[in-house]
Amino acid sequence: MGNTQKHEMQKWLKTIPWTHFITIEPTPSLPFKQDEIIQRMRTMEYRLNKKYLKSSFPKWDADNRFWMVGFREGDGFGHQIHYHILLHTPSVLHKKIQFENVSADIQMGWMMMPSQNPYTGKMRKVCLDRKLTFNIQKVRNNTAVVIYCSKWMNRIDEGEGFFFTTPSNNKPIKVAA
Repeated sequence: MGNTQKHEMQKWLKTIPWTHFITIEPTPSLPFKQDEIIQRMRTMEYRLNKKYLKSSFPKWDADNRFWMVGFREGDGFGHQIHYHILLHTPSVLHKKIQFENVSADIQMGWMMMPSQNPYTGKMRKVCLDRKLTFNIQKVRNNTAVVIYCSKWMNRIDEGEGFFFTTPSNNKPIKVAA
């Protein structure tokens, strides 16, 4: 992805009111694969939508539901691979929840979700320990967080620098026989 495409992507991302900035720190001894990060965040996104919105949320446009975009940073050699994720929270939450805390929901979801060791295939514990491999903060400066998260977009192989957690709603196109 060239600098022009990166800047166009950043320009678009700056127009979205991001609410949370999530960092999944590098774990060199037991790294997370990008596919696992996407699946874990997709699950948490679904749980947030289900907890705070009406059941018809899958049909809603992006402004009215939770969704995420993630960015891989690092090459695995001089710079350890880790991930930055931006969360969009809708301005209206439809269900009355006694303790509304999106940050806590995400942190607990991360800790409670099973994870597979990429080397042995055995289940591993994912916990928030002293090393703090998972960090979530509220966004204070939208422009700064977009630039920070996407800074490696043109350094990583095409298509691997960023990802969306929400599956595409694109329906297959019928081709005339």
